[in-house]
Amino acid sequence: MQKRAPRTLVAVLAGALLLMGPYRQSNAATTQFQQAHACVYDHEALRTTSHRCRPRARAYPPQVVGKVRHAIYDSALTFGMPYPVLLKIAQCESALNPHASNGSHFGLFQFAPDTFKRAAGQLRATTGVSAHSYWNPLDASYVAGYLFATGQSSSWSCELQANATG
Repeated sequence: MQKRAPRTLVAVLAGALLLMGPYRQSNAATTQFQQAHACVYDHEALRTTSHRCRPRARAYPPQVVGKVRHAIYDSALTFGMPYPVLLKIAQCESALNPHASNGSHFGLFQFAPDTFKRAAGQLRATTGVSAHSYWNPLDASYVAGYLFATGQSSSWSCELQANATG
């Protein structure tokens, strides 16, 4: 009987270690995710302290699926805009295609290059959030959300339609 007790204890401990393996891996992955996405964004001051922050949601509602919709949702949360309004504008402007182009306007929200550059500069200067390309759905969504939050969105014809139905 005494010989069985150590074997049973070893088996129980081995089983516990096997069960802890996935926990340790997921915990490490969670820590790595938190470090990669560590971002403190002051919603009242609309500012980050690092000037490199790109705020992201920790979780998304079930209907918010895919990279483009995640980007729009992140912008809506960051700038306090209604997600359905930003989504409808992007649908109207580009059919949610971040590579859409009509010859003079580009990306998810159909930015003119000068407008995007100016607005991205304002976004970084006033909030610390950086955006580099209108082809990137997250960059375009941040710039669009910022323009809406600061009352500079009058150039979108789709804005009127989205606000009327949203």
